[in-house]
Amino acid sequence: MSEAETPFVLTYCTVGAVLYVLAIYKARAWLNERIPSLLLMAGSALASGTGFLAAAPTVYRWLGETSNIPNLATLIVYVSITLSCAFFLVLVQLWSPPTSPTGATSPVSQADTRWALRRVIPPYAAAVTVMTILFLCADLPAHETPLTFDTTFADRPVVLAFLLTYQTAYGWALWSMAHVCLQRSRDVHDPVLRNSLRRMTVGSVLVASYGLCKIIAIVGAALGSTNFEPLSTSVGPALASFGGLIMATGWAYAALRTRRQRRRDFHALETLWTTATRADPGVILPSPPRGQAWEFHVLRRTHEIRDGQLALRGWTSQHTVDRARRLADQHGLDPTERDAFAAAAALRDALRALRTKRAPAQPCQIPPGISVPPHAERQHLIAVAHYLDSPLVTEVLGGSKG
Repeated sequence: MSEAETPFVLTYCTVGAVLYVLAIYKARAWLNERIPSLLLMAGSALASGTGFLAAAPTVYRWLGETSNIPNLATLIVYVSITLSCAFFLVLVQLWSPPTSPTGATSPVSQADTRWALRRVIPPYAAAVTVMTILFLCADLPAHETPLTFDTTFADRPVVLAFLLTYQTAYGWALWSMAHVCLQRSRDVHDPVLRNSLRRMTVGSVLVASYGLCKIIAIVGAALGSTNFEPLSTSVGPALASFGGLIMATGWAYAALRTRRQRRRDFHALETLWTTATRADPGVILPSPPRGQAWEFHVLRRTHEIRDGQLALRGWTSQHTVDRARRLADQHGLDPTERDAFAAAAALRDALRALRTKRAPAQPCQIPPGISVPPHAERQHLIAVAHYLDSPLVTEVLGGSKG
C-alpha cells in the first residue's frame, strides 16, 4: 500500500465500520419492534458497509489475489452499493405512502411493504444481474486498479455499460431519497424527526453527488480525457464518505433521542405506577421477556396505571374531583394540566378512602383524564405523576370531606 492510498484505506474502513455498527443497532431494534423500515435500514447499512470495506485499496487487492479474478472487488463494491440503493428505494416507497382525501398520511401496512418490494426488487435484481454478466464478460487484464477502475477501463464498451448501469440504479435511489426526506422534513412537526430528516437530506445529496462526479469522469475517460480523474478518485469518494456518515447520524439521531425519551418517561411514571397499583397488585402483568424495547415497558406501565385507576373508581370522590378542578381554575392551569391535577388528587383521595374503608358518598363515575386519547395518554400520565405529591393536591385533600 502506497502512502497516497493510506487516507483512502483509513476513511473507507472507518466508514465501513460505522455502517456495520449501525446495521447491528438497527437489526436489534427490528428484533424488538419488527418495523419494516428498521430492517431495511439495517440491510442498507450492512450492504453499504461491505461496499466501503471492499473499496479500501488493501482489501481490494486481497480480494483480487485470493479469487484470481482481477478487480473482483469492483463488482463486490458496486453490487453491494446497488443492493443498498434498493433498500433505500423501498424506504422511499414506504416514506411516501398514498394520502387520504383529507391529506392525512396512511400508516404503513404489510400490503404497503409488499407493494414497495414488488416495485423495487425486479428492476434492481435485473440491474445486479446485468452488471455481473457485463463484468464477467469484460476480459480485464490481470492487474488490480483500486480507486481508478472506472477511468482506466471506461473506454471499453462493456465496462462503460457496466458502469452506467450501476450509476443509473445508484442515482435513482439516492436522489429519490433526498427528495422524499426534504418533503417530509417540511411536513413533520416533531423537531427530533425533522432534524433527522434534514440530516438524511444533506447526506443523500452528498452521496448522490458522488455519482455525478463519477459520471463526468467516466464520460471524460471514454472520450480519451484523463483531466476529470480526480473527480472519480478523490472528490467523489470524499463526498460519498462524508455523506454516508451524515446519513448514519440521521438514522441514529432520532432513534437515540426517542430511546432516551422513552427511558425518561418510564422512570417518570415510577411513582405514579407504584401508587396506582397499590390498591390492586393483580393489575401488574407478569414479568416481560428480557430484551424488550423501552417502548414496550412504557406501554406496559401505562396500561397498568390505567387498570389501577379503574380499580379505584368506586373509591374516587366526585367532590374531590370538583374541588380539584375549581382550585386548578383559580391557579390558571390549562385544561390539560387541570385534568392531570384532578386525576392526581382523585387517585390519592381514593387510596385514602380505600385504606380507611370509607367509601365516598358520591363516587366519580368517570375519573378525570380517563378519556384522554391514546396519542396524548403518556404525557397526561407523566403530568399526573408530576402533580401527585404537589402542595396543591395536599390542599385539595385537606379540604375534601369525600
